[in-house]
Amino acid sequence: MTLRTISAALALAAAALLPAGAAQAAPADGGADYVALGDSGAATTGAVNLDTSVPLLCLRSRTNTPHFVAERLGLRLDDRTCSSARLAHLTTSQYPGVAPQFDALGPNTRLVTVHIGANDAKFTNYMLGCHAAALRGGCAGTPDNWNADIDAIAAPYAAALQQISTLAPNATIVVDGWPQYLRDGGCPELLGLAAGDARYIQSHFERLNSVVARAATAQGAVYVDTRTASIGHDACAPEGVRWFDPLLATETLLPYHPTVQGMRGVAAEIVTAVRTAGVLAR
Repeated sequence: MTLRTISAALALAAAALLPAGAAQAAPADGGADYVALGDSGAATTGAVNLDTSVPLLCLRSRTNTPHFVAERLGLRLDDRTCSSARLAHLTTSQYPGVAPQFDALGPNTRLVTVHIGANDAKFTNYMLGCHAAALRGGCAGTPDNWNADIDAIAAPYAAALQQISTLAPNATIVVDGWPQYLRDGGCPELLGLAAGDARYIQSHFERLNSVVARAATAQGAVYVDTRTASIGHDACAPEGVRWFDPLLATETLLPYHPTVQGMRGVAAEIVTAVRTAGVLAR
């Protein structure tokens, strides 16, 4: 079962709770103080605290990074994050009833957080491929296009940041990177992943961070490195400590997705960066 299949199953299980006609509309008030854009890395803690007031295919949680950031900074939040989102969904509808994420942006927006790109770079496919290759000795060092798929998001990512600046000219844009998912050697909770593959997978998260950080810096956005703070909180850390569930996802039911403590940890790094920059003081 793929991560996308698991996500869809969770959404269907909660579908009976979805209010009729639920959808996100473009802002009529110039935009919220804070608009959050992104994919499941910002949207969901899986089965934990699922927000049933929004389209459930997004699997958006009430205890996700944007909610923690908004609470800490005292900002009115318009959370447009959605599981499985790609860069294209910033400007086009992802699902029926889910507006393009950029529809939330306006002249009153003061802060925009962005966490997106892993789906464009096919991380789920490559990671599951490593699990499938475990019986053949693993996937580390085998020829693939993963690096090329990561590098290919650089131009569209930069273009998206530039468009955010146009649509929300008074906003500070904050881009948060990916924390440490896997430690060297892995652990039993990764269910057969070859020892060398944990470092192989993590190295691609680091490459993704580099691509996104360069794009953010070039466009004048604030880049938040979350990897250092996450060391010791990877998917092999104990339950209640880890920031991501392993393949055996006991906290969220979504393998390799953030736990509540992971969302809270990333939010703390974003809040610190925003306060250090003093960008909201006025």
